[in-house]
Amino acid sequence: MSVSGTPSEPRRDPEDAAIMAVIARETDTFVVRDFDGWAACWVQDARTRLISASAAFGVTGQDGWEALASYMRGVFAAGASCEILSFERRNVSVTRTGGFAFVSFEGHGVHRGGRHERTFETRTLEQGPQGWRILHAAFVLSGAVEDAGPRIAVDGRGQVLSLPEGARTALADHPGLTISHGRLRARRPAWDAVLQEGLARAAGLHGFCQHYRFTADHGRQFRLPLVLGETAEGGLAVCMLFVRDGMTFVDLQPGGDFDARLDLARALYGLSEAQAALARHVVGGQSLTAAARELGISVNTARTHLSRIFDKTGVQSQTALVRTLLSIV
Repeated sequence: MSVSGTPSEPRRDPEDAAIMAVIARETDTFVVRDFDGWAACWVQDARTRLISASAAFGVTGQDGWEALASYMRGVFAAGASCEILSFERRNVSVTRTGGFAFVSFEGHGVHRGGRHERTFETRTLEQGPQGWRILHAAFVLSGAVEDAGPRIAVDGRGQVLSLPEGARTALADHPGLTISHGRLRARRPAWDAVLQEGLARAAGLHGFCQHYRFTADHGRQFRLPLVLGETAEGGLAVCMLFVRDGMTFVDLQPGGDFDARLDLARALYGLSEAQAALARHVVGGQSLTAAARELGISVNTARTHLSRIFDKTGVQSQTALVRTLLSIV
């Protein structure tokens, strides 16, 4: 099994090709849990080191071959290696000097279950009697795009980078969003203007320093609720933008994790249980009629609850209410 091909990679110098072949073999043997094949790709002495980092799991490291070999035997025995279906290296750079090679690249992998991952990786290799061997490896795991959530990942122009199955299903039912020529667009021109303005604002925070500055200034990470407009049924077309790993994520069902924010809203604004229940349906994009039907109350009662919610929150429209409630952190 080979997962590490890079079909778009240009023809390389033979020595560089030999270096990349070792890196590819290390990945392939890791995936199939071939310890002997994997170990043959490494320098096996006290200088050997592997560093792994991610926002979710922190930083771990194995110093020296004995520690690394023991760790990896346990990984293989437990079946904890990655179930990678395909893997591509992009932006590969190889520098050789004095019997050492320094390699950097971006890894783009697709895992079993539809999960997409992006990594930023470096390798230091040493040339010895057995050829090139890995002396030092480091990788930073960018945020994994899980298949479970209704979230689309896009670049600064709205070009779709990842569309997991859960997001594909939610998009088909979303009243306001669609994909056209690979880009995320809204179904109406006025709505699309709102979407594009939001995507441009989010793209301005794709850099680490920009997002760090925003968080320091506002005391929270960037989250932007977008109310695209009112649907024909009287509900609202809503989505949420947030930024991570140099990408914009579009949450198609921003009310899905709304309970914690709603509890805080009840405390901040003194919402009654009935008012909070209505607010949950409104944030979910439902019309007053649909919300009243699901809550088992009359439309007039729903209007009364909504009017009192407006009074307590200081807003004058459902659009403003949704923005206010979704912005609570």
